[in-house]
Amino acid sequence: MPLFLPPPALVTAPWTLQATGLNPHAPVTIDAQTTDRHGERWRSQAVFQPEASGVVDVARHAPLSGSYAGTDPRGLLWSLRPRTDLIPAIFETPPDGYEVAVQLWQGGRLLEEGRTFRQTRRPGLESVDVRQSGLHGTLFCPPAEVPLRGAALQLGGSEGGLSPAVGALLASEGFLVLSVAYFGVPGLPPSLINLPLEYFHRAISFLRSCPEAAGRRIGITGASKGAEAALLLGATYPDEVGAVAAFAPSGLVFEGIDRVGSHPPGQPKSSWSLGGQPLPYLPYRVDWGAVFAGPPPIRLTPAHQDALHGADPGTVAAATIPTERIRGPVLLVSGGDDQVWNAHELSMVAQQRRDVAGRLTEHLTDPRAGHALSVPGFPTFIRTPWTALGGTDEANARLQFRAWERTLDVLGSVWLEEG
Repeated sequence: MPLFLPPPALVTAPWTLQATGLNPHAPVTIDAQTTDRHGERWRSQAVFQPEASGVVDVARHAPLSGSYAGTDPRGLLWSLRPRTDLIPAIFETPPDGYEVAVQLWQGGRLLEEGRTFRQTRRPGLESVDVRQSGLHGTLFCPPAEVPLRGAALQLGGSEGGLSPAVGALLASEGFLVLSVAYFGVPGLPPSLINLPLEYFHRAISFLRSCPEAAGRRIGITGASKGAEAALLLGATYPDEVGAVAAFAPSGLVFEGIDRVGSHPPGQPKSSWSLGGQPLPYLPYRVDWGAVFAGPPPIRLTPAHQDALHGADPGTVAAATIPTERIRGPVLLVSGGDDQVWNAHELSMVAQQRRDVAGRLTEHLTDPRAGHALSVPGFPTFIRTPWTALGGTDEANARLQFRAWERTLDVLGSVWLEEG
């Protein structure tokens, strides 16, 4: 009973699974398992009816039942789930990727089993810590055999620190990538308040000064608050930034986030500053103590909706990012069920300004998707006792993969256009 699995490949690569020589008159169960960084087992399962030739092919066949529905080649991967009592449950991959063990069952008998590996970085990928010019980042260089297609600055969100997974994956796809932290690590501010755009400009300059970049313009990609920053940087430094890919973004600047109580009361609390001055922002209008006193997980979208809809027109106008100044393509990725902030509505603010100016903009969205959209190829199930993220596992997975392919195209277009 041959079981055909794909060879080891990047988590973003297509997934194939085919079994042949099966009894066509009895259903077949395919069981997939993996283990995360902490040793927790994640499992998915799907039951198929073999076709008359005795073949099951996940690329062509929808399961009769199981952890996912519909024809989806990657369904067994994104639908992997941990034990029901694991809290928090967020798939954290081992350093180089995760192994997938597959078993094929029919009539209560184990027919065959196999293993393959999903890589988070290509073999030969190089990474170097960057601590010069006050920066805190990691530079990822593609393996020598992978053609260089561009350079990109990569930004995480309001969790702070570095987000190296996206940087390593982008570099594996042929980009020179600088992933930078901008708060929440030693040597940088402890909170996301009045962070100077000049810090990011130093990161842009560092990346452009690398021999591989040769002074050419770069792309920027970011998620959540990092996406807000990416749009802002593209609009502020259009001569150096040629494209932006923004995941769960905002086209407006919001009030900063003071998680450690370090900011003096009564002073402006923008997220960002330029030339030593806080940028105009939308202030929150809620009692955060009351919000976080509610039953978890906490939905933060109502607070952002209230900040936008309750502000006067002048405040909204001042806080709006002039995205039409970005001279290059912009990709916006949003979910209609985002429970962190109203990313679809906030993306439309950016899109409408660019549409009026005739700027190239692509907005990928799904009404059933949530906030966690920037990294494809991993189990999408999340259970936390903190902040709700929103979206169904299926919608999040499918939007992640659609957006990833377009991200590569958008970021790669910068150097294509410049020759």
